[in-house]
Amino acid sequence: MADSRAPERRQGIAVPSRSDPVLRAMTEPVGGPLGRRTAPGITNPGFFTVERVLVLMAAVSALLAVLSKNHCRVSAWTTPDQYSTVCWSEFPNSLTSYDLGRLFPFFTAGTSFDHPPFTAFIAGATAWLAGGFTGAARQLSYFDVNAALIAAVWIFVVVVVARSAGRRPWDAAMVAASPLLWLAAYVSWDFWAAALVCLGLYLFARRRPVWAGFVLGVAAMAASYALLVLLALLVLGVRNRQATRMLETLAGGAVGWLLVLAPVMLSNPSGWGAYAASALTSPATPSSLYGSWNLIAVRTGLPPLGDDAVNVVAVLLLAVLVLGVAALGLYAPRRPRVAQLAAVAVAGFLVVNKYAEPWDAVWLLPLLALALPRWRTVLLWQAAAAAHFIALLLFQSKELGGISDQHAIDMPYFVLAAALAGAATCVLAGLLVRDMWHPRHDVVRRGGVDDPLGGVLLDGQAADNAEGAGTIAHG
Repeated sequence: MADSRAPERRQGIAVPSRSDPVLRAMTEPVGGPLGRRTAPGITNPGFFTVERVLVLMAAVSALLAVLSKNHCRVSAWTTPDQYSTVCWSEFPNSLTSYDLGRLFPFFTAGTSFDHPPFTAFIAGATAWLAGGFTGAARQLSYFDVNAALIAAVWIFVVVVVARSAGRRPWDAAMVAASPLLWLAAYVSWDFWAAALVCLGLYLFARRRPVWAGFVLGVAAMAASYALLVLLALLVLGVRNRQATRMLETLAGGAVGWLLVLAPVMLSNPSGWGAYAASALTSPATPSSLYGSWNLIAVRTGLPPLGDDAVNVVAVLLLAVLVLGVAALGLYAPRRPRVAQLAAVAVAGFLVVNKYAEPWDAVWLLPLLALALPRWRTVLLWQAAAAAHFIALLLFQSKELGGISDQHAIDMPYFVLAAALAGAATCVLAGLLVRDMWHPRHDVVRRGGVDDPLGGVLLDGQAADNAEGAGTIAHG
């Protein structure tokens, strides 16, 4: 008997090069925007599917990122040269500072690390993979192993973002071809945390809240900002009257967090204690609000902030951020999209974090591709973050190496670059808040999509969606 059901209609794919003026101009050297007679997602693209093109873009970008560090790969990571040539990386410096390879951070008795346990595990495992070289050759081998793994993680993040974006997979090109990542991808292990957060959100979108929480809990043991992503999910669940489902997500997060922490606590509790104590007592980084203020204060004779004062102010600002995210998620006229609320939380954390570094922008970039897919805005923010990164290294080359001003910059220029990057992040947060409060500005929802990452939050939301649709239509 013939099947009487109508064939399923294939869903088309949004093409940003047709609507985004900046992207439209950027595509001119390769033939311009996609033609009007094509229908991505409906017509057969042959070999060059969206994901394959994005993977190719990420692979080329990963190669360019290696080339940006080539001076140090050839001449070794020495001070001040590694700063003045902007090829500094935590990988080879941590290798020597923590005697990685001979010692495994946290898991060797009496050792600690200046990163959370999951990152320490990656650092120790890659030191074992780097082989038995010595001296500069060992530094090079260690950097190359970590760079190769992060290149794979980079491609993974691009694919996950593309699959999480619903009808807008091309927005993942913001990550695949990011000029910021050309500079910052191989500086630290932060890309691992970004990958875990993206995977957690993808699982949440696929209605697996427990597994999503588990992955985000593991991510929190790589970078603490993952806890703010969990907070965003909890707030949206409370608004949607699905607190029970969100408790499942939090329970999964607790299991993932403990799964990473428990081996450290059992094998080396003093190492974890030293790390936790250092997080409370270490001075603020120069790139943070507090560190920049102290640099200015020392130069101008103003009173600097002591460590205790920094801790108090940082905790107060973090509390304000948490309350602001909760209020925004609960009281916006229409339920914010998951990526929007998570991006606002992470952007705020980049600004108020006591240990802020310019390469922490790696955390925010994939969320922006899902939350604010506007090329001009995101590229300008990346330019500010890249300028901050370069300014920090040139400032460090003067402070640590004492070299001439030809290859370094003085403190006021660095603080100015850090302030511009912070201001750019605040502007992003402001635009995200505007899109949440006035959904007619939201590029994703203007395309007729509620929330590609909504997952279980989409259940029972007819009234909220109808109200939001009216807001967009009459806005």
